[in-house]
Amino acid sequence: MIGKEDLIKYATNVHARTYEAVERLRDEDVDWRPAPGEFSVGELVTHIANTRLMNLGGIQTGEIHYRGHVVRPGTDALALRRLILRTGKKVIAGLVDADLEKYIPQTIGEPFPAWRRVMGGLIEHETHHRSQLCEYLRQLGLEPPPLFGLHAEQLPR
Repeated sequence: MIGKEDLIKYATNVHARTYEAVERLRDEDVDWRPAPGEFSVGELVTHIANTRLMNLGGIQTGEIHYRGHVVRPGTDALALRRLILRTGKKVIAGLVDADLEKYIPQTIGEPFPAWRRVMGGLIEHETHHRSQLCEYLRQLGLEPPPLFGLHAEQLPR
């Protein structure tokens, strides 16, 4: 079984890779969306940040509260970077004190250990949306960071 410290380190690295993508955003990108009905860039970053807090709350109290993904008018790229940094720090600090072995309720089905919410909610969910954000960057003509540390062209042959 993976240790708590290893899981926290892994979540920290996931958050750092998400920050790399958010760091590339420009102010003019915040309201861009690939198609009607899709998240805008700002909404996507806000969604990532607020689901981090939602999952932390689930781990700490067993209650799920999603704050939404509405972006305040006038939000710029710097504000999104600050949001993603702030929520990342808060989540990691919360995980240090959390009992990841305790069983917590889930929205559907039987309770499960809190460490599973870390894996699913804080790692898999964020990786999915970071991939989406990287595709947004490509469509905006910006070079996205590698999803897992290397671009495919850098892998040994």
